[in-house]
Amino acid sequence: MAKLRDIKDRITAVGKTRKITRTMEMVATSKMKKWQNVVLASRPYSLSMVEVLRQLATSPEAMNHPLMARREPVRKAAVAFVTSNRGLCGAFNINISRLARQHYREYQSREIETALFGIGKKGLSFFRHQGIPLEYSNITVNETCTSGETRELAGLLMERFLSGAVDRVEVVYYRYISSGRQELVTEQLLPISVPTVPGREVRETAFIFEPSAAEIVDTLLPLFAQSTVYRMIAENIASEQASRRRAMKQATDNADEMTTFLTRNFNRERQAQITRELSEIVGGSDAQA
Repeated sequence: MAKLRDIKDRITAVGKTRKITRTMEMVATSKMKKWQNVVLASRPYSLSMVEVLRQLATSPEAMNHPLMARREPVRKAAVAFVTSNRGLCGAFNINISRLARQHYREYQSREIETALFGIGKKGLSFFRHQGIPLEYSNITVNETCTSGETRELAGLLMERFLSGAVDRVEVVYYRYISSGRQELVTEQLLPISVPTVPGREVRETAFIFEPSAAEIVDTLLPLFAQSTVYRMIAENIASEQASRRRAMKQATDNADEMTTFLTRNFNRERQAQITRELSEIVGGSDAQA
């Protein structure tokens, strides 16, 4: 009876765990859909801005702008990484942290002074245990991703770049492609380089600028950097929720398998116990006869 009771207790415990993982899977799915909509809604704006920048990229005002100035050789670099504040999302956070550490060590091996900008409790904890100092840390922007917070972060990175404190700024994050696919990437934020858009035709147009091209560039480039930071963090949040949904679904499936396995063991043990009891009854009857 003790063994049957133990198996039944394990079945009950696994069932309770399954309720938790199933609930977390549903919550993660809801949050993923929310941030997926944010990412998809922001892409037309980003694509339009990229197209305008491509038209301005060859103008002297843009080519000579400090935010597009390439400094070679690179003597100081900044690596920013975006992780989450919570776990239970598979290898999501550890992959980001390890890639950021890899870039940090590569720069250090080339004797390039490197500053780390960390976002998210998981990444901050990783580097704290590694004994690697961080120049900047933030645990709120990766939760809410408001325009004000991302503008402040982008402003800090641009200020460091313009002042000459760093010659290059890179960001490590997960790019959201679909609910089933997210890609770990390292994207250069500064100096700004106009990205190419696969499958999108470049339309060369002769523009008459009003106000001047210099004023447009001065406004557009910082705005582009701010929107890029916003996009990166929003895509990372959507990727985080997608990873958590997959992890919780896998945990729920494992709980179902464990419940099936334990139920079979319970039935087998119960049948064996009944057989033993019947044998004892038959044996007792034969002895009395």
